[in-house]
Amino acid sequence: MRLLRLKIENFAIIKQIDIEFKSGFTVMTGETGAGKSIIIEALNLALGDKASQTVIRSGEEFASVECVFQLDRKNPRLVAFFQSKKIDTERESLILRREISYTGRSKAWINGKSFPVSLLKEIGDRLVDLHGQHDHQSLLNEETHIDFLDSYGNYAELLTEVKSCWQHLRLVQDSLNILEQRRKINHEKRELWEFQIDEIQKVDPKSGEFEELTQTKTLLENAEKIHGIAEELTNALYENDASLYHRIVEVEKKLGNLCRLSPMFVNYLTKLEESQYLFQEISNQLTNFASGLQYDPLQLEKINQRLYSLQQLMRKYGPGLDDVMAYAEQVRKNLAEDDGSDIELARLTKEVKAATENYMASANRLSERRKEESIHLESKLDSALNRLGIKGSLFKVQIDPICEVIERTVSEPSNHFMGEKGIDHVVFHICTNPGEPLRPLADIVSGGEVSRIMLGLKSILAGRDQIPVLIFDEIDTGISGRIARIVGEELRELAKFHQIICITHLPQIAGLGLDHLSVQKITDNGRSATQIIRLSHGERIKEIATMIGGKSISQTTLRQAEELLS
Repeated sequence: MRLLRLKIENFAIIKQIDIEFKSGFTVMTGETGAGKSIIIEALNLALGDKASQTVIRSGEEFASVECVFQLDRKNPRLVAFFQSKKIDTERESLILRREISYTGRSKAWINGKSFPVSLLKEIGDRLVDLHGQHDHQSLLNEETHIDFLDSYGNYAELLTEVKSCWQHLRLVQDSLNILEQRRKINHEKRELWEFQIDEIQKVDPKSGEFEELTQTKTLLENAEKIHGIAEELTNALYENDASLYHRIVEVEKKLGNLCRLSPMFVNYLTKLEESQYLFQEISNQLTNFASGLQYDPLQLEKINQRLYSLQQLMRKYGPGLDDVMAYAEQVRKNLAEDDGSDIELARLTKEVKAATENYMASANRLSERRKEESIHLESKLDSALNRLGIKGSLFKVQIDPICEVIERTVSEPSNHFMGEKGIDHVVFHICTNPGEPLRPLADIVSGGEVSRIMLGLKSILAGRDQIPVLIFDEIDTGISGRIARIVGEELRELAKFHQIICITHLPQIAGLGLDHLSVQKITDNGRSATQIIRLSHGERIKEIATMIGGKSISQTTLRQAEELLS
């Protein structure tokens, strides 16, 4: 599988370019600022990199990038991946397209169908390994060394297992931490809760009790007044000879006499009879109510004391009595939860222990595999560095338990010796001069050595991860002359197994390319633009001669360029 074509439109200073790539080793050259790295940025965009509308060429509404890959059906790993993502594998090519609008909106297509941008990233990670201008500096960061080793090691499933075990351990440990924190808070509050529940239980409030007692208190305090009103009402309604009842009786008799003469008022006669019963019933109720109500100072005192107790609870736990009872129920639950947390604590402690054992078992297996694979990586990189001109170098992968490293670097021992990558601290050591001791890579290497070490690693890793396309943006930093030629030969050798695209400023590397693209900045209608040209053999001679001697091309530089191309 290889990159066939790259089309870029309205990206930075690029108006429109359409590049066809050949298999093998392609070099890209051009003056600084011509747009070489912009082309790589555009390709990155098509492979799912983060997008920003700032990349859109000034005055345009969108930027788009399209790359076409030759589809290799002989690669079962890639075919299985594409099929799992519902991507047609019966086609001859795979077309990835990305577009960004001036509003910042980003769209992605695969073979003409809309897909999430995240899928472009997944595909890009499997098809292209891009080494940026400053990526070799990552070797100087010891935290990346474990990733380089793991990229080489053939234990991806074990890495996934360790990460999964770590995530499970973190989950149960977090649950245990939360429980322990809750228990601590509960224990601190338990004495208060027990006092509060005891206080509430002693009073033993009932729903609606406060309103009922308040009503009873009002009646008792007004018993004499109520008796007087009741007596007046019963006299007016029924008991007195001049009461409404007796008057209605007289009216009923006279209306009865009238009804015997005319039936017109018969209905009213019935209503008068009903009112007699009503007055009698009200009078009886008033008599019963008043007779049952006696002023009792002892009862009133008890009610006042009870109301006071209830009011005290409501002030503390209210505002209402129902709120007091709800609070009491919650406190009971808290106490019950605290009582039952011992069982939960034991369960979670057991789970954490089991999860830790599982994690450590997996992490120890991973550690052993790392140590095994590191020996092979050391041997292969020593060979690669010898080929790349660092003769007699000795490369060593030092693997220590993280806990030992932490205890050496902090005043107190730490238990934080685990992580999703396992229990190892990996540091690359190197000796570039025979007889000298091994030292951390970041402490001793020069810029040119870092570039070659990175190239050596990339060459080794490329054989392991089966990524078909390798792109190097100025891997030649810090080297020149004979070493540059050696680096170029390494790239050309690597191109037998991978498609290599290399941006370079060195004529020694440019001369070894099987295909040569020149990136140039031109002025079109008063605006800068980037164009790319595939060079013929004669044009390559002139380009490389310019790289050797600058703009003033001489017979000497032309002859040197021909020698580099021979």
